[in-house]
Amino acid sequence: MTDKAKLLWVGDESVPANVRQASRDRWRLTHCRNGEALAEQIDAADLAIISLNGEADDRGRLTRLLEDMSLCSAPTILMIPAEARDAWTFLAGWPDAPLCLPRDLPVEQLQARLAALAELRPVISRLRSELAAARSLHDTATTTVQSLNEEMRLAARLQRDFLPRRLPEVGPARFGVLFKPTSWVSGDIYDVVRLDETHVGFYVADVVGHGMPAALLTMFIKKALQTKRIVGHSYEIIPPHVSLAELNLDMCEQRMSSCQFCTAVYGVLDVATMTLTYARAGHPEPLVFRGDQPVERLEAPGSLMGIFPDESYHSRRFSLRPGDRLLLYTDGIEDAFRSPGGDRHVNLEKVLAPLAALPRDEMLLQLTARIDAKYTCDPPEDDITVLVVDIEP
Repeated sequence: MTDKAKLLWVGDESVPANVRQASRDRWRLTHCRNGEALAEQIDAADLAIISLNGEADDRGRLTRLLEDMSLCSAPTILMIPAEARDAWTFLAGWPDAPLCLPRDLPVEQLQARLAALAELRPVISRLRSELAAARSLHDTATTTVQSLNEEMRLAARLQRDFLPRRLPEVGPARFGVLFKPTSWVSGDIYDVVRLDETHVGFYVADVVGHGMPAALLTMFIKKALQTKRIVGHSYEIIPPHVSLAELNLDMCEQRMSSCQFCTAVYGVLDVATMTLTYARAGHPEPLVFRGDQPVERLEAPGSLMGIFPDESYHSRRFSLRPGDRLLLYTDGIEDAFRSPGGDRHVNLEKVLAPLAALPRDEMLLQLTARIDAKYTCDPPEDDITVLVVDIEP
């Protein structure tokens, strides 16, 4: 003889006749009262019928009961008096409400409902197990994402700690910067370093790639790029082309497996003579804005770093004058001003010329506002860095 499935009747009153008759043939009927370890007893049954007689219109209790039922693995039926209109209305608006039946449902109809649930019981059990597994996976994924976000926030804070906290003022040279990563961390890095009383060095570098691997390489660049060295009891300011060549050799010797390439431009300004000595490594050419005169691009040969250890770079000189504005930038700024579906080439001199006439801080604010206006929904396609060097009159 096949064991009968367990049907649990939950209610303070005795099991009504229609439930007894409907369950007689294929169900083993047991009874428990409300509050008697309800969740445990429902989970031990194959099907539970919960009576709301006398408390059907108590919405507080009904809400708590529904929340408890959602945690149980066995399917449940709520039996409600037909006249409890508030309860029926409330349950009609409850998401994932259980099967609700009137208490005076005829035996034949109740028997049919129980038979249908008996057939569906394995499916319901499997679906409940899958739902529990999905919820567990969701909880694990949520925890993992939260942990990753926290780690990325810490990484972003660490990377910003490598950037200058305060830009120095050396002679008439004044600096400003726009630094906008496309994600938590950036593949761009910049620095401004006072080398002595009359010399200041500054650079902008752009690692090929994005995300954490690129950000880690920027920290390597920050520590590896040498600007001056001790010679006896004195020091020597390293020429820009030598600094880039040594950095390139260091990168090649590291034999990094990914994100091993970068571009850079490095300049040393002598504020006593207003002579800028600079070198480029595959980086966009710096721009010099000089009043109403045409914008000048500072050219210099040199390919990107991290490929050939014996790559050579060349320093060039340029004389700056009071009122000049020098811009060093990464190519992300070009993407920010490129029209959707338009030409890949951007006339950056024409785009930036009106902004270059503004005070330094206002120019950077205007640039930031334009970038934010373009990328209202999605982040920029590339990291953006703009370093401004003003020569005050």
